[in-house]
Amino acid sequence: MMKLMTSKCMINGIAADHLLISDRSIHYGDGLFETILCTDNRLYYWQQHYQRLRTSAARLKIACPDEQTLLQDITELVSSNQAAEHCVIKVVLSRGLGERGYSYATDISANRIVLLSVLDAAYSSILSDTMMSGELFICDQQVSINESLAGMKHLNRLENVMARNEWDDRKAVFIDGLMLNADHEVIEGTMSNLFAIRDGHVFTPVLDRSGIRGVMRDAIVELAAKHKLPLSEVRLTVEDLLLMDELFITNSLIGMKRVTKLGDTVYKDFTVTDLIFKALLVSKEDYVQAV
Repeated sequence: MMKLMTSKCMINGIAADHLLISDRSIHYGDGLFETILCTDNRLYYWQQHYQRLRTSAARLKIACPDEQTLLQDITELVSSNQAAEHCVIKVVLSRGLGERGYSYATDISANRIVLLSVLDAAYSSILSDTMMSGELFICDQQVSINESLAGMKHLNRLENVMARNEWDDRKAVFIDGLMLNADHEVIEGTMSNLFAIRDGHVFTPVLDRSGIRGVMRDAIVELAAKHKLPLSEVRLTVEDLLLMDELFITNSLIGMKRVTKLGDTVYKDFTVTDLIFKALLVSKEDYVQAV
């Protein structure tokens, strides 16, 4: 059995701290996960997270638990940890247990794992109402081009692990590292999606061949449309980014972060970024699920 190093955990609705070593998530990364912000017994963007999980599970032919089953697991986990005012809920969906080899049985039962970790409110602009800023690193590690997996938050994250460890926070602090594909297109950060702004027009990398379609990314796209900000999903290079007026990154935990520097280029104007952030803070309560 494999010991799970986390604060609290439930597996298939039962409190547990271990996972059978025959689980395919361990051997092959055969599964999916969602990382959800939770504060005061409220989940942010739950419907969007669950929809992505269900859609991705269908693409991978993994049986996805119904929404109420997952919410019941989360509710029980949160209610038993009332000391954790702000936390991260991680939902892992594994294809299940299996024998040696890549093939799997048609009657395999998926395993659902729900984990809770305490979060400092300052980490999230959604909780603190304050957007942090910083420099972006450019990673050597590339993102694979694979249309069949593009957009999903699957458990195969070795590329991100390798990219994230290209810089040492003890020597230089970056808010994230940009990852490109083999065609030198900017795809995403190691843990975030990217937005760029030029002359009031918002751009974000198209994710039809690589990358994760982030929940916060979709929220920003929706906000831009609501506020009539022109937005395009395009293929971008690092050279394109150096000509932009503004850059910012997003994910469901941090919310938004301004990019102040990329390479030798310094960004000082955040007019549109700040406008989008204000709209995000106003709209965030519309995406809350009580547990």
